[in-house]
Amino acid sequence: MKRTLLNAIFSAGLAFVAAPALASCTTPSHVNALASEVAQGLNANRAANGLGQVAFDRRLGQAAMAHACDMSVNAFFGHNGSNGSNVAERVNATGFKQCLVAENIAWGYPNSSQIVNGWMNSAGHRANMLHPRAEQFGIAITDGAKGPNWVLVLARGC
Repeated sequence: MKRTLLNAIFSAGLAFVAAPALASCTTPSHVNALASEVAQGLNANRAANGLGQVAFDRRLGQAAMAHACDMSVNAFFGHNGSNGSNVAERVNATGFKQCLVAENIAWGYPNSSQIVNGWMNSAGHRANMLHPRAEQFGIAITDGAKGPNWVLVLARGC
């Protein structure tokens, strides 16, 4: 069963409030489990590399979800939004004052272990996940034409 974005609530405190304009965006039926597994994988990899954990931030989750929905609804894949926005602009729009921001995106991976492993095996994505100054994150998973769209936003507030 698919849920609309308005009904998506991430488990373990990964709550998200959607904008009505994105109501046509849907999430996988098991989005809560997927988001929790990505968060656990992210922090396990950080710990394995001598780094502290990053904590979920609702505003970063909103920025991630806005981009994941944009990609799903407008059938594209890229770091720039359909309106030309970049990750820093999307994060700033949520009210999060960032001094560091990074974004990982992917599509088509059916499960969380594949996405975490895929990102860790890509130099740029790995650098984002293991950035020593990152302190918070947001994650979004939406249904896309070619499988799930995944967006991970990492940041540090000013």
